[in-house]
Amino acid sequence: MKKKTVFKISFVVIFLLVNAGMLLAADSKDHIVGTWHFNAPDAPYEYSTGDIVITKTDGKYKGEIVFSEYYKLETEDFKVQKNVISFKAYVEGDVVYFKGTIKGKKLTGKASYSEGTLNVTADKVEKKKLKL
Repeated sequence: MKKKTVFKISFVVIFLLVNAGMLLAADSKDHIVGTWHFNAPDAPYEYSTGDIVITKTDGKYKGEIVFSEYYKLETEDFKVQKNVISFKAYVEGDVVYFKGTIKGKKLTGKASYSEGTLNVTADKVEKKKLKL
């Protein structure tokens, strides 16, 4: 009788672990979603820092670049392939292409536009927990 009970419990535990692993694998790209504070030291001052805000709705990723509370840009052609993101945005009529790689909570990449290519780094902004 004890062997059957142990077998049943073992089966349930293994089943739960396998399903949890599949769920984690399915959502592995969701670490991309969030706010990434970027720094592009060689960019003109007003574009050298800001946030890239990445959201996911209905399985599609979308991005917005926030330079200040008054200046935000929507991205176009936002793509995610493994840990690589790419998009384009229009800044003062000039198209800027971005491609970067995410490793953990760090993003490194390059922004290319008509005047050249700039190095960009970003750190994921952690959500602050509310204290009750």
